[in-house]
Amino acid sequence: MATKILVIDDDKFIHKVIKRSLEPIGFDVRYAFNGQSGIEATLEDKPDIILLDVEMPGANGYEVCEHLKNLPDVKHIVIVFLSSQCSLRERLQGYEVGGDDYLTKPFEKEHLIARLKVLGKYQQERKEMQAQYKLAQKTAITAMTGTSEIAIALQFMERSIGYTSIEETMQGLLETTDQFHMDCCVCIENSFDNSVNNYDWYSSDGTVSPLEKELVEMSDKNLRFLDFGCRTVAHYQPVSILVKNMPLDDMSRYGRLKDLLPVLLSIVNTKLNALRIYVALIDQSKELRESFTGIRKNLFTLASTLVKNRERSSLLTTDAVHNLGLKFMGMGLEVDQETFLIDLIESSFSETLDAIDIGEQLRHSFSFILENLSDTMSKHDTLLEEFIQSQTENINSPPAEVDDDIELF
Repeated sequence: MATKILVIDDDKFIHKVIKRSLEPIGFDVRYAFNGQSGIEATLEDKPDIILLDVEMPGANGYEVCEHLKNLPDVKHIVIVFLSSQCSLRERLQGYEVGGDDYLTKPFEKEHLIARLKVLGKYQQERKEMQAQYKLAQKTAITAMTGTSEIAIALQFMERSIGYTSIEETMQGLLETTDQFHMDCCVCIENSFDNSVNNYDWYSSDGTVSPLEKELVEMSDKNLRFLDFGCRTVAHYQPVSILVKNMPLDDMSRYGRLKDLLPVLLSIVNTKLNALRIYVALIDQSKELRESFTGIRKNLFTLASTLVKNRERSSLLTTDAVHNLGLKFMGMGLEVDQETFLIDLIESSFSETLDAIDIGEQLRHSFSFILENLSDTMSKHDTLLEEFIQSQTENINSPPAEVDDDIELF
């Protein structure tokens, strides 16, 4: 495409000189005879380069240039001043109002062509630089946006440590998807047998339509994504999410969101597994405490029973010796014979009681066992309390703020 040149000059002779110099070598030259018509022609034709006379009736070249540089649609056009004045002062004035070059009348044809070629190359390079700048700006904004989105996902992961229930976890997930402006519903699959699947549903607005449930439940769980229109189903067993407003008009953001969905579902899946272990540990701890309490109670009862039985055995032995003494008196035995038999029986019973008398040892052993059980239960309660506290201490802590007030360029 030929380079478009607009000549704004009240001198018809200059128009002819420029026409004869430029049109034969392919330039598209157009003309205006005063500042106002030059401004109108510039807005209509959008030339590549303007050759602007400084000394004109009405608005001079400096005023026209300043006006054009204040118009967003044409301020990028290269302007070359034409003047019979060549002092530094005139050149500085032209530069101050936005001029790109300054040619002194009269000028040689070769000099004009050479300057226009340089300016054409300069204009092309400037366009390329502007395009690269816009691309770099867009890339930087995209990178910053992606960084902010990753920060939101990391915040969700940090907060998830403190969740103590499935409901809290799903609420946290939906709050995170709201930050991404995603309208979602999420389900968790709970399989109790091989034939029946149960699903727990959660959504941003609190409702899930029957059709939405069917779409998620019937979709292939082995596929990570199912896309249809502006909707996407993502699976990360046992969690599935339906996003109902994927940004089809912004494919860059669309791709970032599809990259983030598995990350969010992975965090949820990890937390659900941790919650299952957490609940199992709590239940096991309760059962263990109940077992310790039962053992302690049974041991105490057993020790009390053994002591009571020993005391009862002693009473029974004493009664038996007394009754035998009464029986011997009616058997006609000699006194020394009765005394011998009674002493013999008393001695045997006494030795038997001494042999089975473990009351002190029994009390010591049972006391040791009960003290250890009490100490073990106390340590167990302390560990359980610390574990529960470690799981819940982050719930009320305020999340780190994502700084969206970032200036680019």
